[in-house]
Amino acid sequence: MSKTYLITGATSPLGLALMERLLPTLAEGDLILAQGCGDLARLASLCQARPGFIRPYDADFTQPLAVRAFLSDLVDTYPAPTHIIHLPGLRPIQTAYAYFDEERFADDRAVQLDSALLLCKTFLPRMAQAGSGRVLFLTGGVPAAQMASTAIVKSSLEGLARSLAAEYASSGVTVNCIAPGPLLTEDTAGDPAAVHPEEVVPAMLFLLSEDAARINGVTLPIGGGSALR
Repeated sequence: MSKTYLITGATSPLGLALMERLLPTLAEGDLILAQGCGDLARLASLCQARPGFIRPYDADFTQPLAVRAFLSDLVDTYPAPTHIIHLPGLRPIQTAYAYFDEERFADDRAVQLDSALLLCKTFLPRMAQAGSGRVLFLTGGVPAAQMASTAIVKSSLEGLARSLAAEYASSGVTVNCIAPGPLLTEDTAGDPAAVHPEEVVPAMLFLLSEDAARINGVTLPIGGGSALR
């Protein structure tokens, strides 16, 4: 059976690292549907490496209508995803709670949580009808001080994953989360808990595989992530 990977936030360092590992394993008929926002040039080298296997989409997840248009096009054009990997998010910014930015929080919630709600409502029933599927969310570890906005959204995603995992368990669909420590960037270079995106990918590939068919509703810590729940 052909595999269709829907990767949102595909242009992030973690999304790119995942696709680098996925691409060599794809067979004829397999696809990666890769969503980014204004930064699809980051996919150019991967698209050139295996032409035809990646279908890039530019969609601004802060805009609900853009999310709906994106999902509508996927439904009209491609088979239902067999694997959903949901990685989008605004860049985390440490801010004292006294200066909590409601507008930025609303945007980050739209990008990460609201889009996940629509995505899962669109595709999980189709996965269940097919009798199998893998869904993977990026959540987070123990929240740092002055990161209330990120903590709220990530905790909500984890709650959504647990609820969906329980609802769809009998249908052959698994819904899990990965919770790495802070990913290595220029901002986190001095953080001993920072994790290279490449170090996260093996755990993602495992949870997306058939070997993980009996693992459902878990949050898997990686590096500086939180304890397994």
